[in-house]
Amino acid sequence: MKEQFVSLRDAVRAFAGAMNLIDSEISDHHEKVAYFAYQLATALDFPERERKLTFYGALLHDVGSVTMDQGLSLRELEQLPRALARAGASLLRRSEALARLSDIVEASQSPWRKLKLAPEALLRPRLMGQIIHLSDAVALLLKEKEHPLNQVEYIRSCVAQVGEREFHPQVLRAFEEVAGREVVWLDLQYRPEIFLDYVPDDRWLTLEEMKRLTEFMSSIIDFRSPFTAMHSAGVAATAAGLGRLAGMSEAEQAMLRIAGDLHDIGKLKTPRAILEKPGRLTESEFNIMKEHAYDSFRILSEVRGLEQIADWAALHHEKLNGSGYPFHLKGETLSLGSRILAVADVFSAVTEDRPYRKGMDREAAIQVLEGDADRGALSRSLVALLTRHYDELSALRAEASDAAGQRYRESLPAPEEA
Repeated sequence: MKEQFVSLRDAVRAFAGAMNLIDSEISDHHEKVAYFAYQLATALDFPERERKLTFYGALLHDVGSVTMDQGLSLRELEQLPRALARAGASLLRRSEALARLSDIVEASQSPWRKLKLAPEALLRPRLMGQIIHLSDAVALLLKEKEHPLNQVEYIRSCVAQVGEREFHPQVLRAFEEVAGREVVWLDLQYRPEIFLDYVPDDRWLTLEEMKRLTEFMSSIIDFRSPFTAMHSAGVAATAAGLGRLAGMSEAEQAMLRIAGDLHDIGKLKTPRAILEKPGRLTESEFNIMKEHAYDSFRILSEVRGLEQIADWAALHHEKLNGSGYPFHLKGETLSLGSRILAVADVFSAVTEDRPYRKGMDREAAIQVLEGDADRGALSRSLVALLTRHYDELSALRAEASDAAGQRYRESLPAPEEA
């Protein structure tokens, strides 16, 4: 029996929570869509397997938004349904664990008047997509600052107004059944995460499977800005290589790679203008940038099995002398894994090319790293270890970054789909 590492449910839920960061005006949006979709699938007597597929598709139905214009809010991107759905499906097909959701997500933004013309083989994915489509509409219509039960009739009237032009007749009948239960609306508004109580976490990922999934998640994170499209992969490869040289086990090296892939997951909330600013950030902009480390910690620490990885990933901006952020930890409170991530992050940042500057050469990069070590910010022993094996680690970083950049370019939507 393979060793269980983390449940797929919790991993996807964390990823969906990160997707919420893209638009701060829509709180818990993907959890709300998933909650309501599961209710509809249950009302339709879907078997458990299809209920879970609908649930996962609902959590990730907006994943395509990361490849689209970041100047638009999630509500505005929802007005580009065809492009949003195709972009999401294209991304999901790249993940072994999530590829089965691609047809569902592709159908999740389309009206029934168009979907019913699709091939018969896509009947079940279309129906699941329709459930998500209606659940998405409900979540967007529900206003957070108003009592939910006072909004039910308005939402029902909106759904009825578009009727079968927009939604499958079976889904409409299920909606009427679900809409008549007050507890559904109260849960939807006040605790959409209640799905954790009844969606089984019986699909467990091994450490190797989680590593492959987080490589995919990393590429999604980096879509937030093309300037960082190769950064996470470079950090992950450098951290794993440095961990090996420091004597860490193969399992710990795999965990370091996961931590590197996910260390910037909180940057999904950081405005693109700040991520891509070529010059020095203002104090106000830097304060906004600092939030990403906290958001990474908040998202990852909620996943059972990722506690150690959350520590390593989210503390990559902490410094041994206490000058880092956001926790200002120092000295022995920072584990070896956290110290490795901090060195790998600085090394990757200064050596990778950006559109506004070339990456530093060996001499300049080592000067930066040793300067940070002299100031007590980075581990002197790890910087020395990296310096001794500079060519090896540089090659690992470059190979991983180049491969990630190629995947990024291949995943960009075609101009006619944007």
